[in-house]
Amino acid sequence: MYKTYIKLLRPSQWIKNLLLLFPPFFAGRMLTISFSEKIVPAMLAFCLAASCSYIINDIKDLEADRNHAAKKNRAIANGDIAVLTAICIAVALFVSAIIISARVSSQFWLYITAYLLISISYTVFFKDLVILDIFIISSGFLVRVLAGGEAFGVPVSNWLFMTVFMVSLFLASGKRMGELVFLGDEAHNHRKSLSSYSTNYLEGILWFSASSALVMYSLYTLEHRSRLFYTVPLAAFGLLRYIYIAKEGKGDPTEVLLGDRQVMIVGIVWFLVICIVTYT
Repeated sequence: MYKTYIKLLRPSQWIKNLLLLFPPFFAGRMLTISFSEKIVPAMLAFCLAASCSYIINDIKDLEADRNHAAKKNRAIANGDIAVLTAICIAVALFVSAIIISARVSSQFWLYITAYLLISISYTVFFKDLVILDIFIISSGFLVRVLAGGEAFGVPVSNWLFMTVFMVSLFLASGKRMGELVFLGDEAHNHRKSLSSYSTNYLEGILWFSASSALVMYSLYTLEHRSRLFYTVPLAAFGLLRYIYIAKEGKGDPTEVLLGDRQVMIVGIVWFLVICIVTYT
């Protein structure tokens, strides 16, 4: 039974919360005592808040998930966990996240709350609104980066902010592209906004956001540490690989990062190069 509850929390999606570490990682602060003291409560608080938002989304999309080829196996959709039980778990997760956030900083709870409000507004109001849906998804990524800056006392560079925004827009549109291709003629039955998107339009957003993200990242590396500029080709490969995968109908960012060998290898090399440049 415990596996069912773990499945409800979607721990595989917690990888998105690594964005909290971007500000201290690029600033060279990950080896400080302050970082080691705050990383666990900061990550834990956001992971609990994220799971809370996933549960709320699963409750709202209960009927739609039951008609989806893959999502019908989710714990609430297949009836393994009752809706009332899920609501109680979501409340407990949010309260726990707020309590834990007090160990990070006096303002960190505001980012937790903002993230959850964004997630709920997306689930209730914006999920079916074309274009706005991917912008709201992107804002959730941005809150994570800003929360990381707050948690570890690192100012978030304007170029880093814009890079994350463009990458978030890129990933959100790629996910929509993957859904549209994978679901085909049934796409509109799963998500109303998909009836307003076309593969050509989403592909246009993919290329626009990828190009913008690459330019922003290049400028950030030159402003931050010029030697990081040599990681730009790695970033370019990752972006192009994701576009290829999204057009094949597999646009979920987490699944791509964890499931595609080429993306994983390039990601590891990118991480190691930055570590060498920043921490040696």
